[in-house]
Amino acid sequence: MNKDRFIEQVALAAQANMREFGILASVTIAQAILESGWGNHAPGNNLFGIKGSGQQLVTQEFINGRWLQIVDGFCVYDSWYESIRDHSYFLTQNPRYANVLHELDFRLACLKMQQAGYATDPLYADKLIRIIEGSDLTRFDQIEGKGEYMMSSEDADKIIMFLSAAWTSTEDAEARAEFHRLADELRKASGQL
Repeated sequence: MNKDRFIEQVALAAQANMREFGILASVTIAQAILESGWGNHAPGNNLFGIKGSGQQLVTQEFINGRWLQIVDGFCVYDSWYESIRDHSYFLTQNPRYANVLHELDFRLACLKMQQAGYATDPLYADKLIRIIEGSDLTRFDQIEGKGEYMMSSEDADKIIMFLSAAWTSTEDAEARAEFHRLADELRKASGQL
């Protein structure tokens, strides 16, 4: 399949799931590319190699410093959209991936994904990062429309710290209420609320 066509087919679902689940679209798309060979190797519409029941497939695992071929069970989906949705659900339901959710730096998200054990390949994060950079996938991490945006929790906390200084320096109840409202909006924008 044409690379641009594949990206086009999965990007909207990846962006929708980013809004709902907090997983960068660029990371989701890169994983789909890497795991499925640009959609060319996705038996059962399983873009991510998510294990489960439905089909038995031969796969390679990096175990004890060696690549081994094994047979394992993999999920089957009715569509790529369903596969992308289940991938996001899988990540949000497994506590080991909690530090990947709402991570706004794609490099860190890839590293955290590997560290959490998503794949056995020791170069998994590096491969994802190269795909994201090589295909400019970060362009899909920008949420447009509906006035939605994402901010890192670190940046939000820094701004809140400055607001706190202004809050403590005034006795005006309306100003204090506005500082509090703005701090809550920053927390929402960064996924803290």
